[in-house]
Amino acid sequence: MTEPWQLQLYRRSLKKKLTVNALMRHLPPSAGRLCLEVGCGTGLTSHFLRGRGGTWVSTDFERDHVRSAKQMVGDRVLQTSDAELPFRSGSFDVVAAINFLEHIEDDDTFFREMVRVLKPGGDFLFMAPKGETGRPGFALKRLLGFTADTEGFGHARDGYPPAATRALMERHGLTVAGIDDYCRFFTESIEDVLNYAYHKKSMKGKDTQQQDFHGDTAPMSAEALNKVGTAYKLYSAVYPVLRAWTMLDNLIPFSAGYMMVAWGRKKAA
Repeated sequence: MTEPWQLQLYRRSLKKKLTVNALMRHLPPSAGRLCLEVGCGTGLTSHFLRGRGGTWVSTDFERDHVRSAKQMVGDRVLQTSDAELPFRSGSFDVVAAINFLEHIEDDDTFFREMVRVLKPGGDFLFMAPKGETGRPGFALKRLLGFTADTEGFGHARDGYPPAATRALMERHGLTVAGIDDYCRFFTESIEDVLNYAYHKKSMKGKDTQQQDFHGDTAPMSAEALNKVGTAYKLYSAVYPVLRAWTMLDNLIPFSAGYMMVAWGRKKAA
């Protein structure tokens, strides 16, 4: 059986592996529990989450993402709006929001929605860019046009620094258990350059109005991956070199990452 294209990309990924590792490391127990994934993307994280046990419902507000995720994991994948969730209050034991909230204009309202559908005493996990704009890696993002002021990556904001993350969670009735980061300078910078290169290639031949950075910095379907087949083969050939380059992050172990993961629990009623 042919491996799903999402896993093929994952095997040769730089940042995706770190994201999945951080997710699995900080994910609360899910076996025997009803769990909600917000921001399932093309279904890669859904695949790993469902492997940890429990009953998972995955959501995204992008139609193409939902279609790809359904192909990856099957049922219980829903398209939702970016304003509200179609679930009763207190429905879920676990809510995991994965690199999603930074895309939403009214993030405070949607965060309230995510907490609303979580049971009192339920576990909450939140992943997003860290959004510390004064750091060296952010200068490259600005150069490439990957910042919120240019709607880079389709972001409404650049991210959530630790203090802002803690304040957001506590404001909505969550007790913060911890905040961690991942994806340091070399990995983040190489990922940005690769995303930019893919964007340029995928946008070739499209008119200017179509050339935005929302959802087109990486393949979102098997068809999109096939369209860059030659370039992907070249990338696969040089992947070991790129992977080795990211190991330079290990030489600066005390530096902070550019991505954030926070976890906590909803206060009991």
